[in-house]
This record gives sequence, C-alpha cells and structure tokens, in this order.
Amino acid sequence: MGEKKFFWIKLKTDFFNQDEIDYLMSQKNGCEYIVLYQMLCLQTANNGGMLSRQVGEMLVPYDVNKIVRDTKYFDFDTVAVALELFKKLGLIYEMDDSILKIARIEEMVGSESANANAIRQKRFREKQKLQSVTNSNANSNGLSVTNSNIEIEKEIEIRDRDRDRDRNRNRVDYQQIADIYNDTCVSFPRLVSLSDARKKAIKARLNKYTLDDFKKVFEKAEASDFLKGANDRNWAASFDWMLKDANFAKIIEGNYDNRKPKAPKNAGNRNPAAELEEFYKMAEEWADKE
Repeated sequence: MGEKKFFWIKLKTDFFNQDEIDYLMSQKNGCEYIVLYQMLCLQTANNGGMLSRQVGEMLVPYDVNKIVRDTKYFDFDTVAVALELFKKLGLIYEMDDSILKIARIEEMVGSESANANAIRQKRFREKQKLQSVTNSNANSNGLSVTNSNIEIEKEIEIRDRDRDRDRNRNRVDYQQIADIYNDTCVSFPRLVSLSDARKKAIKARLNKYTLDDFKKVFEKAEASDFLKGANDRNWAASFDWMLKDANFAKIIEGNYDNRKPKAPKNAGNRNPAAELEEFYKMAEEWADKE
C-alpha cells in the first residue's frame, strides 16, 4: 500500500475575475454554481478531476443523481443546469467514454505525502513557539521583530538541513546498487533479490568505497574475460563474490583486467619502412627477370 497523501485545490487571487466565473456570478443561482464547481474540484482532486468511480472492474461515470447525493446541498435541477453551463464555459468536458473531467485540474491541485505534511506541521508549531519567545525578548530589548522572525526561519532551515544530511548519510539505497549491477554486468547472473546478507555486504563496502567505486568494479568485472569464465576452471564470478572485501579490492585495483598479448621477441628492433623498401626492391628484381 502506498503512503497516504493529502490533496488540496489552489485558487488564484483573480479566480472571481475570470470571464467564466464572472459569467456564472451573473446567473440567478450563480453563487451555488460556483460553490458546486469548487466542491467537484475538491472531490476529484485525488483522481485527476475525473467525475467517475471504480466499481469492481467498471469505471462508472457520475450522473446528476450521484452528484446530488455527494454534494448534499443542491437539488437535481441546480446540478443539471450547472453541469450544462460548466460544459459550455469549458470548465468541464466530456471524454470519449462519457466521463466528465474538470478542465485544467492539474493546474489547481496540490499534494504532499503524510510524512511531508507531518514535518510541515511540526515546523510550523516550532516556529510559532520560537517566534513567541523571540518576539517577547525582542520587544523587551527594543529590537526589530521582523529581523527576529527572519533569524528564526534561518535557524529552523539550517537545523532541518543538517538533520536531512545526517539521515541521508546513514541511508543506503540497496536497490540502486542492484540496478547498477544489473545494468552493467549483463554477462553475469542477474540479481533478483536483496537478502540481508547482501545488504550487509553492500553497507560494509560503502563504509570504505563510494558509489563511483561500485560502478568501476562492475564495469571492470564486465570487461574481464577471466571473471566471465575464460579460465582453466570454467569458473565465473557472481555478485556475492565481487562484494567480498578482498575481491572488491582486487577488481578495483585491476588484478583481473585482461592482459595485453606479449610482443614477439626483437619486435622493438623492427623497421617497417626499411622492410617495405626491401620488398619493393625484390619486386623490381623479379620484374627485371621476367
């Protein structure tokens, strides 16, 4: 189950100056139409503005009776007239499957996770508490309350940033390591699970090495013929083998890099230009004999 989220709608300060809203206001029941429109925006904020509900495997469109039941404050005729006006004004539109959708709902909806909401509420309470104490001290000392509030904001921001940094420092993204391995070491068995033992090994290596070192090890392993099985034992490395401390160090130091073939003896004394000249000379002598 995903983390709980909070949704809200955002109204611009010129909301009531928009032509569509101004037109609704001019109607006999205009105020009711506008309130109904806002209620529909709120009720559909968490599903993309779709006026529908999931019933089993069916997506059932809202009808006038459903909206009357949900909104509770409007009669059938008010809702029916309002929906027609909303469609004509472009505030809602009908999709191919007969489902109505709020137009431009993405511009009006805001959201945050439950955790983010809790953090924001906590910060607000702490700010209020600090502000009360600081304002009292500032007034008694004849200091500017505005400057004190700015200092409070800075203190809270610095403290929260330091906390986040410390949390991130201790947090290990095990799946990121697994993804890098699977994307890089395509010649090796794919890593499909992260056991506690593997997480422990990853965390141990991260105490000494960086994420770039992990990438380097996986790249070197993928490029190594020996680690991929080109050896007299027909043995190939695995993720668990690579993550052992000694093996990790050997790979990153290049112990398993492919070796360049040795050059033939006296290869360094060869003179390609002279050899080519000798070939031409032999060819000319052969042509003269012909």
